[in-house]
Parts: sequence; C-alpha cells; structure tokens
Amino acid sequence: NLNSLSEQLERSISDLHEANEKLQADIEREKEFISNVSHELKTPLALIQGYAEGLKVNVNEDEADKNFYCDVIMDEAEKMNRLVKQLLDLSQIESESLNLERVDFDLGQMVQQVLKKNALLFREKKIAVQCEEDGELAVNADYDLTEQVLLNYLNNALNHVDDRGIIRVDLARLAGRARVTVFNSGQPIPEESLEKIWNSFYKVDKARTRAYGGTGLGLSIVRAIQDAYQNGYGVSNVAGGVAFWFELDLADH
Repeated sequence: NLNSLSEQLERSISDLHEANEKLQADIEREKEFISNVSHELKTPLALIQGYAEGLKVNVNEDEADKNFYCDVIMDEAEKMNRLVKQLLDLSQIESESLNLERVDFDLGQMVQQVLKKNALLFREKKIAVQCEEDGELAVNADYDLTEQVLLNYLNNALNHVDDRGIIRVDLARLAGRARVTVFNSGQPIPEESLEKIWNSFYKVDKARTRAYGGTGLGLSIVRAIQDAYQNGYGVSNVAGGVAFWFELDLADH
C-alpha cells in the first residue's frame, strides 16, 4: 500500500510539474502577444496624436497641408481598425467559440468569384492571376472562412510578388482532399522562417511589412482556421517563387 501510495504521489507531483511548465509557457506566450499588440499599436497611435496636434496648431495653414494631415490620421486609424478586427477574428477562432457552418459548394466557382471581386487590386499591380483547375471540385466547408483563407494567401502573394508579377492559383484533388495552392514569383522564404511565419506577428522582412501595412496576423488566421477544420496547410519554396497551400474536405456525392 505504501509503495502504491508513493507511486501515485510521484505521478501527481510529475503531473503538477508538467502542468506548471505548461502554465509558465502559456504566460510567456501571453506576455509576448501583449507586447506585440502594444508594439503594433504604438506607431499608429503616436502618428495620429502627432498629426492631430499639428492639425490643431496649424489649422490656418494651406489646404494641402490640412488634407495631408487628415489623410495620415485616417490611414493610421484604418491600420488599427484592421489589426483589431484580425485580433478579434483570431481570438474567436482559437477559443473554439466559432461554429463552422459547413456547406457543399463548387470550389472552382468560389475561387473565380474571389478573383473577380479583387480584380481591381490585381490590375493596380499589373498582375493577371492565372487559375488552373483539375476538373470540378465539390467541397464541404465553411464558405466564408474558406474565402478568408484564400484572400489571406492572395494578399500575401500580392505583397511579396516580384517584378515578374506571376500569381497562380491551382486547384487539385490530392489524397482524398481538395488542395488549393497559391504561387507567387519572388524570393524564397529563409529556411529558418518557414515554420515561424504561422506565428502571430512574425514578419520575415519587417521593413517590407511596414511598407505595405501588414499586421503579421494573416497567416496565423489561416493556421487557426485550418486547425479548426483539422485540415492541412503549408508553404514550400519552389522553382521561381513560393507556394502556399491549404486543404479542404471533399463533398460526399
């Protein structure tokens, strides 16, 4: 009995130690997350405050200056609005409070619809997005969340495409799943960053990310959505560029 009690006590202490280590790791992650959010908000808040004060002091200056000050304030407010919205989306998905509204739909039609809605963005960068389909693909998934994953990949491709301006969306049936791959011509992702890019606020090139107003949350939202589906996602450096992919369940027909 004493031996049995000793073993149980040892197991309990071991479990407590493991739980404590996990708690410490969670606390560190939360601290880092809060620090990153604060850092992301600090710059736009400082700019808004500075230009608002400048606008008040120089209210009688010429119209061009006033318009410039107002444009900066609106741009920075929009960045904060986008960041807060993405944080709320990420929080809702990761807290498992999001109900997946699964429906059957044609994946090719959805992709074409997304490309059509965002055609203006592609035209501005003089990019004709190619789309290759491997026959009709009926999938079972949450339509809006699937659209969000695709949009996040397309935005990422737009922000990193090189002067060749090649973006391609491939749809294929692979190992009992539908797979969507978004390729963009450009520089490969450093090997040490391939796993880290899915982490919140991780940025391979911080200067470039600031230039296009990225938050570093787009790929974390992809990860959270795909984890909720229990479906695969990933990225590979391929010849001439980078390919991001995600998978969906096929519809039962």
